[in-house]
Amino acid sequence: MTAASSAGSERTIVLAPMGRDAQIAAAILGEAKIETAICPDMASLLPAVNAGAGLALIVEEVLHEQDYGDFARWVEAQPAWSDFPVIVLAQRGGGIERNPAAGRFIQALGNVSFLERPFHPTTLVSIVQTALRGRRRQYEARERLDTLRAAVRRQQQDQAHLRLLINELNHRVKNTLATVQSLVAQTLRSADVSTRTRDALTSRIVALSKAHDVLTNEQWAGADLAEIAGQAAQPFRLGLGEERILMRGPHVRVPPKTAIAMALALHELATNAVKYGALSASGGRVEFTWRLSGRAASRELIAVWRELDGPRVSPPTRAGFGTRLIARGLAADLNGEVTIHYPAEGVVCTIRARLDAADLDAVEAERPPGLRRRPSASSGDQAETPSPA
Repeated sequence: MTAASSAGSERTIVLAPMGRDAQIAAAILGEAKIETAICPDMASLLPAVNAGAGLALIVEEVLHEQDYGDFARWVEAQPAWSDFPVIVLAQRGGGIERNPAAGRFIQALGNVSFLERPFHPTTLVSIVQTALRGRRRQYEARERLDTLRAAVRRQQQDQAHLRLLINELNHRVKNTLATVQSLVAQTLRSADVSTRTRDALTSRIVALSKAHDVLTNEQWAGADLAEIAGQAAQPFRLGLGEERILMRGPHVRVPPKTAIAMALALHELATNAVKYGALSASGGRVEFTWRLSGRAASRELIAVWRELDGPRVSPPTRAGFGTRLIARGLAADLNGEVTIHYPAEGVVCTIRARLDAADLDAVEAERPPGLRRRPSASSGDQAETPSPA
């Protein structure tokens, strides 16, 4: 017997107030080592059951003469794991078809079995033992449900504690970034450093801080690429106009490391475009697009930065810090590669980032309603309704 079925929870409650039925039934069950308790009337049945019971054994006459409404309501209110068994000792020939009251009792109490009198002792013991086995299964189900609920509560508590730690860490990192930005500004202001260098370094710290803000809002569970790209482009759009930097692609969530790398890459590309590229000319513009390619665990994020209608471009004689940062350092963080080409009509930067299985699960789990894949039969690329940033 388990802990859940102890303390009298396998007792057979006998309700047979007429004659010697109760004593006879209790004696038979006692010989079989089945614990019993005798109730004098229906009013005492429910308290006895609440005190601990595996089933109720009731003579049919009680159903005709006494009100079982309270007991029926108790049965109706049972928890999901419970289906309390009831055995009715029926009169000979008193089948359900001849006894509408018994039929209504079954409807009210559900788990009801009929045993016709007179009965053989072995038959009574057998039907009671069968009912008790079923009740034990119910107790086991209760224990498992309790275990699951406790595990869920622990998980919720752990998640709440983790959120608290993340929020505290985010607060400290944000303060640290603000302090670094202030120290850099003060140091460079007093040093023999050009305004251009000072602004470049400060803007990089700001870009990193904005990416951190997006991830903070998402509890560092990843971020939507459209939001990351939009935050990186925002300072440039404010001065140039949103139509100068167009962004579109499917809703894709990327892990934190990829999000930060992408934000810094876009900041460097936009900075160079303003200084030397398409955004330095009045009619120049930039298109940043992305898509998912491949299938299952080999899925790859492909993002393209394309400059249009700007001054003619030629390959640089040497790579600046921003270009080296994109092509080398950030490529490693993106778990992929970055290539920059310099056709005459404008710079084209292609970013490829591999997404592992966990990242793909996040993409699917966070997909907004209404977005559906249309995988190409030939390439396996994902085409979706665009989500402009």
